[in-house]
Amino acid sequence: MHRAGERSRHLPRKPAPADTGSGGRITRAVASLTDRNQQWCGAALLRVCVGAVFLWFGVLKFFPAASPAEGVAVRAATKLTLGLLPPDVTLRLLAAAETVIGLGLVTGILLRVALIGFFIHMAGVFSALLLLPGEMWQGGVPVPTLEGQYIIKNVVLVAACLVVAADEWSRTPPPRGRPGYRSAAVRRAVARPEVPPPTRPSRSGGGAHADHAVRPAPGPGTPSPAGRPTGRHTEDEVS
Repeated sequence: MHRAGERSRHLPRKPAPADTGSGGRITRAVASLTDRNQQWCGAALLRVCVGAVFLWFGVLKFFPAASPAEGVAVRAATKLTLGLLPPDVTLRLLAAAETVIGLGLVTGILLRVALIGFFIHMAGVFSALLLLPGEMWQGGVPVPTLEGQYIIKNVVLVAACLVVAADEWSRTPPPRGRPGYRSAAVRRAVARPEVPPPTRPSRSGGGAHADHAVRPAPGPGTPSPAGRPTGRHTEDEVS
């Protein structure tokens, strides 16, 4: 009974079966991959949609009287620039700015520059609510006019580009010289760490002690390393 208990105690344990439920490794890996793809596709879809709107409205401003909002945009921009630019030049600059921002968002080329330009442009658009109160609000009550509603709905575009900006700045590493920067070699080493080869015991170290422990003890009559017999024969010769 005692030996049977010892055998059962030293038996190798079988690996536990893989969890195939909702918390299994395969399920968690698939869910993580799906979440990443959804996050990337969602940000890309928002970017393209906002860019298409900006590109469309920007091109319309190149044609006189084609955009119904060009009058409000020109009057707000004229107040922001203190009347230093003529209305025609202001309209052309607004059209060019919106077109370039739209192209950057749709194509993803110079995306960070396009996002910065977008937020600056949106700051100027929302400033019309304060610069043109008679056109934006109905009297003294906080009820926006049709032009005011046209500007307030841009909150949705700002929220969409905030998601795009967060995705863009989180996917790219920080530039060199800033905290947290890692070169390409360091990132590859972290992603795939090198496994050192197994070390062999040297004869001068633990290997020598292991050989000495395995070596059997000399029996009677066996010559010693110095050439002298060991055991009882040595005692007989001395006597």
